[in-house]
Amino acid sequence: MQRNFTALVAFAVLAAGQASGADVSSGPAADAFSLVVMDPLAAPLSCPCVEGYAQRKYEVLGERLEQALGVPVTVTFAESLAAALKKDHCDHADLIIGKDSVVRSDAGKAGYSVTAVGRLTDKSGDVTQHGLIVVRSADPAQQVTDLKGYRILFGPQECDEKFAAPRELLKQSGVQVVDAQQAEISTACSDGACKIIEWGDSEHAAAVISSYAAPLLEGCGTINKGDLRVVGETGPVPFITAFLTDRVAAPQAESVRQTLRSVAADPKLLIALETMLGFVEPDEEYLEHHRKPADQPTDTDAAAVNQQAWCDFLGPTRDGRVAWLPESLSADPTVVWRQPLLRPGMGGIAATSEYVVIGDRDPSNNLDAWRCYSARDGTPLWTIEYPALGTLDYDNLPRATPVIDGDRVFLMGAFGDLVCVELATGLRLWETNLRLMFAAEGELVWGTCSTPLLVDGVLIVNPGAPEASLAALDAANGEPVWQSPGGRHAYASPRLMTLGGVRQVVAYDKTSAGGWDPATGRRLWTLTPPNPGDFNVPTPALVDGRLLLVSENNGARLHAFDDSGCIIDEPAARFRKLQPDMSTPVVAAGRVFCVKDQLYCLDAKTLEPIWQGGRRRLGGYAPILATDHRLLTTGKGGELLLIDALADGFRVIGACRPFSGGSNAVLYGCPALVGTRLYLRGAEEIVCCDLAG
Repeated sequence: MQRNFTALVAFAVLAAGQASGADVSSGPAADAFSLVVMDPLAAPLSCPCVEGYAQRKYEVLGERLEQALGVPVTVTFAESLAAALKKDHCDHADLIIGKDSVVRSDAGKAGYSVTAVGRLTDKSGDVTQHGLIVVRSADPAQQVTDLKGYRILFGPQECDEKFAAPRELLKQSGVQVVDAQQAEISTACSDGACKIIEWGDSEHAAAVISSYAAPLLEGCGTINKGDLRVVGETGPVPFITAFLTDRVAAPQAESVRQTLRSVAADPKLLIALETMLGFVEPDEEYLEHHRKPADQPTDTDAAAVNQQAWCDFLGPTRDGRVAWLPESLSADPTVVWRQPLLRPGMGGIAATSEYVVIGDRDPSNNLDAWRCYSARDGTPLWTIEYPALGTLDYDNLPRATPVIDGDRVFLMGAFGDLVCVELATGLRLWETNLRLMFAAEGELVWGTCSTPLLVDGVLIVNPGAPEASLAALDAANGEPVWQSPGGRHAYASPRLMTLGGVRQVVAYDKTSAGGWDPATGRRLWTLTPPNPGDFNVPTPALVDGRLLLVSENNGARLHAFDDSGCIIDEPAARFRKLQPDMSTPVVAAGRVFCVKDQLYCLDAKTLEPIWQGGRRRLGGYAPILATDHRLLTTGKGGELLLIDALADGFRVIGACRPFSGGSNAVLYGCPALVGTRLYLRGAEEIVCCDLAG
């Protein structure tokens, strides 16, 4: 949230070898280093309405830079670079910190060439923001597709989260948008929000606000709680970035880089800047984003996700992608806490900065037991149990990953039980059994394994019943919303994708893959592979607008889509030798990675093999977490492996064994990563490791 307020703090060295003190300069020193702060969460550019938020104190960073550089450092706060350069105290910019897209735009207008040298993490370790499309709470629109014909107020073109990203989301949802030059603009989030409230029923209208501004609108009293409702959320957009200008010589630039990196190890600076990890270096994914045209989205497949928590199967976007992995891995891992589990299991872990949730069984193996621990120290917080009788291959524990949505968590058992509980207390809000609800009578061999998919307020599940192969339940009460007839259930988890310009749920039944309209349940297409008998356990992956499917009988296939959002049956690319029966592929650095007795690395466009290796250290299955530089996965005996994603062959950067129970464990559960903390499921315990050491 922006306010018309600027401030300046100048720092001067009092004497050689003496500590520096804060002072307000009447003019720039000839050799002063100029830091311009355009971060809307900086204290002088925001308001103190929300405790502990939007009060970043960059003066503390200015002091640290002054100590490192040995010259005076001026700190100028302004909403734009042009406004900063008009100040008497600021006639140039050396380091600019602010919203990524805004700094790039302003620097170009001012004639500066800038280089990104650090991305500031927030309190959860995230480096991104989102655009939120909001309507009045009384407005009939419930989702983005309902906005056809609406008057939409965008943010300035230089604000990616309020202009480029929401425009792309609207286009993908079938909502026509006007040309960029004709778009209606509200400069501040508060302006757009207040306008649509003021218009009331006289105008079908929506506004786009920044996700970081949402708490401030209510906290500052600009709007009342409940005035607005979010109907759409864009993919992640880079948020606060530090840029060096071309004025800065190489030796001084390196000192600045080192100073920014040092923030991560300084509690005072972490508190002052309201950050978990300080500044992290730009990775390849970020660099790729800035090779795209300005009016394209940051990530067209990452809508409606909560980046502050590992809230779902393989992460918030179900693709194994993470914002950060360590550069190295100590052989002696930093174990923060560990807690025993009663039985080995296949279910994944969901976690936030406060809570960690995992599925287990009771001692009799007749009850599902969902356990919640304190993320801080592993203290058990609650356990809920319910009868879940039967015998399955690979034991009877829940297979699905808990799905966290705000203050709720959805728990899916292996015998069809689905329970919604309060995350903080475990209080049951509603519960049902999918097999009973939809009369699914087929044999349960491995159980109900798919993690429910939360989309637009409904949970999409696959009961595998004749009249409900796929179904949607109201997330608020568990009542059916729609059901789609078809075949028996498969085991892969569904994903929300945009393919051929059509937003759809991609999932499997027992014999085929398909796409479904998330609003109605109408099946859009069906693909039956040439070789029958696949178990359909690996979850589909998205590769540059194409669909990647892998299986044990049909190998890896990359499918394109036509303009109606239907699959083109003949694969655009194929690699038959990758035949996983369980592992889900992950896409990173223009490559596809997947484990089946070794790690396969394929070209993401052609599926041509680049390399394969690691047979001695990897088993038949492993989940993968990935950035565009590194991979993190589990190997034989519970070994944790950090792997170079850019190498020409299988190269382990670091490895460790975090579990206390020997080296014979076979691990199936997907881990969770929140900030620097990794939560792992072993054969007999859950372990929390701090990857930052």
